[in-house]
Amino acid sequence: MVTVSAFKDGFAALRANPILLVAGLLFGAGSQLQYVDHLTESPLLSAGISLAWLVVFPFVLGGFIGTAQAAIEGTGASLTQFFTAARTHYLPLLLGTVLFVVLVLGIAIGLGFIGFFLGFGSMALAVINEMAAFVAGVGSILMWLLSVLVVIMFVQFYHTAIVIENQSVTDSFRRSIALVRSNLKSVAGFSLVWIVLLNAFVIPEYLLQLTLTDAGPADVLPIDLGIPTAVLLPIGIGLSAVGFAYFYTVYTAYYLRLIAASAATSESV
Repeated sequence: MVTVSAFKDGFAALRANPILLVAGLLFGAGSQLQYVDHLTESPLLSAGISLAWLVVFPFVLGGFIGTAQAAIEGTGASLTQFFTAARTHYLPLLLGTVLFVVLVLGIAIGLGFIGFFLGFGSMALAVINEMAAFVAGVGSILMWLLSVLVVIMFVQFYHTAIVIENQSVTDSFRRSIALVRSNLKSVAGFSLVWIVLLNAFVIPEYLLQLTLTDAGPADVLPIDLGIPTAVLLPIGIGLSAVGFAYFYTVYTAYYLRLIAASAATSESV
């Protein structure tokens, strides 16, 4: 099974190449920048740093995917490999990320407008049967969410296509869609398992982040941990680093197996 094999590949690559944790540390540090205002008490500075991270993220992602590929294929993962891949693929990844965000948001907003107008039908239905109107409303929300998730699933591999197969920005989206269409059941299963395990892994980080909100630790957790923000942030960085390193190595391993299987299928036809 490709999904199980990808998780095994990811673990083996991470164990044999601790350099992936160093690369993951860059992501971990960047992911915590949004909470810098709790240390500096400057929302403007925090917003500026968060925006800068959005620009830097494609650099980190491209470097990591390239390094993970080298680790999985046994061709020598190193920081040199990281920065080489990051520089080489930065601009296409940046443009691809912008296109991905615009595409997903555009579809989400467009479907949202459709749901808004259908909501008037639910209001009219409420006059006749409130339960039916409630079911129709919940159903429309679930359909909106499912539609957005399907779009994300089909275009999700644009970044791996850019780094691993040197695809252009537009070709990377076409490649992702083509791969998902020809491996729909496999990709759907992998995506579900991957996202569930990733979120399960970072639950402790979510709880730590919640303690940084205005609600206060005691309102989020049963007890007040009494841990200062300056300590919570490094913990969050560590969890993000390990989670990013492992799960994106698995993600890269899955893509490599996916394109290998697709190539083998094409040759046999």
